[in-house]
Amino acid sequence: MKKPIILPFCILQLSTVVKSQEPDFKKRISIEAGLGYNTLSWETTSSNENLEFNRNQFVVFPSFKIKYSIPLYNIKTNSFFGIAPFVGYNMFGGKSGKEPNGYEDVIHLQALEVGILPTFFINDKFRFYGGLKGQYIFSAKQKSYGSILDPAGTGRTWKSSDVNGLFKDFSLSTGVGFNYILKRFSIGIET
Repeated sequence: MKKPIILPFCILQLSTVVKSQEPDFKKRISIEAGLGYNTLSWETTSSNENLEFNRNQFVVFPSFKIKYSIPLYNIKTNSFFGIAPFVGYNMFGGKSGKEPNGYEDVIHLQALEVGILPTFFINDKFRFYGGLKGQYIFSAKQKSYGSILDPAGTGRTWKSSDVNGLFKDFSLSTGVGFNYILKRFSIGIET
């Protein structure tokens, strides 16, 4: 468990050291808190039939990032290209629809993430970025309302179970995003 905590710290420290010799560039640390809508689907084959499990109902999950913006190239006054390494926490997963017998569930995964975002900063108002991130999934839980096998009308309660065995511990992904800056705050969207 110590390695996933030490790795993001080392990457941010390396970024600080690499650009520390250029004091004339603006350097910015930002804290980002967000809410995300996720879906989760997988397919399997069982006894000559293909089964698909979709968790695509509306549910939001929290996320948190610390970014360090490093300008690399001035385009014009108040606009530049740079990179933004980051570390963060992300909860994601999905929620099932309600089955005819009353069953439903939510799967939520919790991860520590680290990545880098090549970014265009335009007029101190806009940020356009894309990049790569790695995630260490440290928790996978399923919260279900009864059992999928219970008949309709069965008394149900919410139960939580560990589903770590269904998911790999590490993942890599790419993404893009856009932010609009309002004084000290920004609003944005990313995928």
